[in-house]
Amino acid sequence: MKKKRIVITGGPGAGKTSLIDELCTKGYRTHAEYSRSLIQKAQSEGTLNYFLSHPQEFSEALFEGRKHQYHNIPTNLEVHDSPYVFFDRGIHDIYAYLKAINQHSETWYQRMIEFQYDLVFLLEPWQDIYTQDEHRKESFQEAERYFSEIHHVYREQHQVILVPKESIALRTAFIENYLRDYER
Repeated sequence: MKKKRIVITGGPGAGKTSLIDELCTKGYRTHAEYSRSLIQKAQSEGTLNYFLSHPQEFSEALFEGRKHQYHNIPTNLEVHDSPYVFFDRGIHDIYAYLKAINQHSETWYQRMIEFQYDLVFLLEPWQDIYTQDEHRKESFQEAERYFSEIHHVYREQHQVILVPKESIALRTAFIENYLRDYER
């Protein structure tokens, strides 16, 4: 059975990483949000917001990392192994972020559409859980703008499933139930 690539995405601070961590705890294969390592490295070198300071350079580095994640999954399954691989954001997020700051291009669009995910779970902005920190500089309004672009970009090429604003356990159960029904 072939692995299924599943993206968990949404605007900043919507609970994606917590959800990915829970799926990992439950034994699913996951790929962490690649941009965090880029952001941390840039901040240690004195750049406060790498994406806004150097959007094309940041996006290129992010693209290479996410492309590696996309291709770095086992193709054959053992009997006990889950067919699902979850990604904390996907390649299409890069284009959506660039679009949100008017830095997108036809070249980026063409690079993006070369990649296809099996499913995309989308988390909406949720003010009750939204917090800014040293890695998340965006205001809630900016998070909503990024969400809007992410939703639009993924809808062009993928089936997008909105995940309800619930606890991590209930969000995880929602995804597992959806996948159970999806496979029938």
